[in-house]
Amino acid sequence: MSRIPQTGSPKVFCASGFVTASDEDALPRMLQGNVMEHTDYVRRDIREFLNEIPMGKKQWIVFFACFAAVAIEGFDTIVMAFIAPAVSHEWQLPPAASAPLVALGLVGLLVGSIVGGMMADRVGRRAVGIAALASSEAQSIAQLVLLRFITGLGIGAAMPASSALVAEYSPDRSRSAMLASLFCGFLFGAAAAGFVTSFAIGALGWRGMLALSGALPLCVACLFVWQVPESPLYLVASRKSNAAVQRVVAKLFPTADSSRFRFVIAAPAGSKRGSLALVGKEYRLGTVLTWVAEFSGYLVFFLVGSWLPTHLKQAGLSMHEASQVSSMFQFGALGGSVLFAFLVRRYNVAAVICGAFGAGSLLVVALGMSEATSWHTNVVFLAGLAIGGPLTCVNTIPGIFYPTALRASGGGWTVAIGRLGSIIGSSLIGLIIVSGWSYLLVCALLSIPLLIASACMARMTRVLDAQRRLPSENVEPIGEVSATDGTLPNSAAQ
Repeated sequence: MSRIPQTGSPKVFCASGFVTASDEDALPRMLQGNVMEHTDYVRRDIREFLNEIPMGKKQWIVFFACFAAVAIEGFDTIVMAFIAPAVSHEWQLPPAASAPLVALGLVGLLVGSIVGGMMADRVGRRAVGIAALASSEAQSIAQLVLLRFITGLGIGAAMPASSALVAEYSPDRSRSAMLASLFCGFLFGAAAAGFVTSFAIGALGWRGMLALSGALPLCVACLFVWQVPESPLYLVASRKSNAAVQRVVAKLFPTADSSRFRFVIAAPAGSKRGSLALVGKEYRLGTVLTWVAEFSGYLVFFLVGSWLPTHLKQAGLSMHEASQVSSMFQFGALGGSVLFAFLVRRYNVAAVICGAFGAGSLLVVALGMSEATSWHTNVVFLAGLAIGGPLTCVNTIPGIFYPTALRASGGGWTVAIGRLGSIIGSSLIGLIIVSGWSYLLVCALLSIPLLIASACMARMTRVLDAQRRLPSENVEPIGEVSATDGTLPNSAAQ
């Protein structure tokens, strides 16, 4: 409490208001009530609270809902590459004309990933499903390209929003593994797109495949509204009321008694918010290294994954055979993501990515050399493992490198840079088809971006190691309230 100098009888401020010191009966009662009201509150760091409690059922539900959202993004992103030959055949288009179908959808994903939350609210939950369903009824290539762009806007918001949620809901001990597992969902959906197309396109046609990709986001949107509350870390970092945080914590851990806690979160003193902070002095090097690796990896992954079905069809395989062989690239990526999700629990995530991309640069050359051999399908699988698998790990870096205030924007921009790489990679398909370059030459050129990505992650290994050795004392609590809110700080409460 604080004394306020005034004329006449001095007054003392307490939670119940100003009282005069001469009121011998009222003052002790009010002071006693003031202390009793606040001694029940203990300041508690929300991150430490989550770290000390085992993963609860609600946290797993949030994870699987986010996994489903990311899987649908993978399915919708890749399905266009598998059905492009069928679209070209029905409308009598040259093979190179299908490139805009893939590229414009990815442009929508890029925009959606940058503006993430806004697109999720304004476009993602409703218009994405409607646009995807409408694309199945497109009557021209222009209509289809436009509708695929709108679909990409909504679906593009899924990955940054889902990764931020999983990062905030996961305890520190398992955050890298949980994020890596989440991004397995993208590759699971991509692999499912090839597998489902190879068996269902004969019965459903390409229009039926697009209708399926439009129905799935609507189902997952309902699941999110029903089961996924806002992250408690985000609520505290955004300075929402302690009551709002308490309600979410009670849903997450119904058996834990947190009613006595005033939740706060420790953040680096003077930490900044917003996208510009990502390229500030403190995070610039790590941001650039991560973005270059993300861009390079996605460029190669999407170019190979989107080009293979068309190339194999031109090489004489049937639609069914081309889809099956191409889907092995996606299944390899899925297997690699599971393997690397296991490895990042034991090793520096950047070191794991460095080794994987280095192996990928060799395997993509081997892919070009094995086209006419019986083991070409096996090399397709291994190339997918080494190229697509580490992409899930790159996307986990923002969740562990940036503080809470920058985590969502850091994840969104990293995903956006990956989208840019995938757009450029997919746009190059038409150039490759009309250029007449040999399969081996194309694969050899694609090894160069992978070598660059490997070198960036070798340097990022040292950045992450240095970050872990930084002192943690220079922090300030977020989520504290002023004295007028009536809650004393922890030192006074205790």
